[in-house]
This record gives sequence, C-alpha cells and structure tokens, in this order.
Amino acid sequence: MKDKKEKSTAERLAERTEGFLGSNRKLLIIILIVILLAVAGVAIGVNLHGRQVSDNYEELYNLEESYNSLMLLDETTEEFTTSLSEFEGNVDVFVADHDISTYLGARATMLLAEVRFMQEDWESAYQLYLAVAEAHRNDYLGPLGYTNAAVAAENNANKDEALRLYTLIWDNYGNTCAEAPQALFNQARLEYENGNEDIARSIFEQLTTEFPNSYYTSIARTWLLTY
Repeated sequence: MKDKKEKSTAERLAERTEGFLGSNRKLLIIILIVILLAVAGVAIGVNLHGRQVSDNYEELYNLEESYNSLMLLDETTEEFTTSLSEFEGNVDVFVADHDISTYLGARATMLLAEVRFMQEDWESAYQLYLAVAEAHRNDYLGPLGYTNAAVAAENNANKDEALRLYTLIWDNYGNTCAEAPQALFNQARLEYENGNEDIARSIFEQLTTEFPNSYYTSIARTWLLTY
C-alpha cells in the first residue's frame, strides 16, 4: 500500500506550476503587457493605414470633381482660367505624393492629360498619356494610355508615331484589351493613308475576324466593300 503522503504526478506538476508562476509572476505580467501592446499597435497601424488610403481616394475624388466642373466652364472666361490654375496646382501636389506607377498617381496624371487634350495642347497630352502607359504596361492603363497618346500624336500631325503606338497595342496586348479593335482599325487606316493598301486590307480583314461585333468592324467591312 502506498504511503498516504506520496503525491500523485498531477499534484507534483501542479505544485511546480504554482511555484513557477509565483516566482515568475512579474516576468509573465511584463510579457503579457508587451503582447497586448503589440496587438494594440497592429490594430492602430491597420486603422491608420485604412484611414490614409481612404483620405487618398477622397483627394482623388475631389480632383475628379474639379475636372468635371472645369469641363462645364466656358474656356474664354476668367472663371475657367482661375479654376484651371487651381486644378493644375492640386494635381501637381497630388502627383508629388503619389508616383505615376501607382493607380492614384496615374489617374491624376490622366486627368491632367484630359485637360491638355481639351485645350488641344496635343504634345503635352501625348507626353502625359505616354508616361502613364509606360508606367502601367502590365495593367489596363497601359493600352488605354497608348491609345490616347496615339490620338494626341495624330492630332499633332505625327502620324508615324500614332501608327507606331497603334501597332504596339496589338503587338503587345493582342485581343486581350478593350482598345484592340480601335487600335487595329486605326493601324489599317493609317497604313492605307501611307499608300499601303494591301497591308491595310489585311489588317481590316483581321479586324473583322477577331472582333466581328465591334463598331470598328462595321466600318472596316464598308471599307473592304468599297476598295
């Protein structure tokens, strides 16, 4: 028969645990406080980051609202001149804080490009659109920027550059981007204007095959029947 004073393994373990907790109480409290502070710090950091992101998008929204208001003004008025100057200043400040490689910076740059386009400052619009396209080759802003840059270049009587960009859009993105039908159509049109009728016909036929339901395809079919 076992001695009554002999303690079970569970009892001995409990005593050791109590002893450890007792002798290390302060250390455990400190560790607990550190953990709680770390968790609180992460929560605060996440909250602040979320608030900053929200503020950034609110700033961009305000720029878009300013742009929309600007489009409604008469360009010959002093109000337009004043509003334009204020808008450009706000865009410059925003872009200084948001690199063009980010969506926020690119979107703000595109707004400024739209204003330049509206003013028929083709060279400035072309440079701004192209900068966005180059910084966003791997997302949807790439082909969009190249397309707008091509339009600005052609309006600036630089048809060679426009043709280069339209060709680049198809070569780089194929039928994966929304701008592909427009790019193919204008590529064919410019080739035809350059006297390359066979190349133009081939591209128009490709357009009708790749995008049978596109608006540009209906125009291409008319051209193919006419020439």
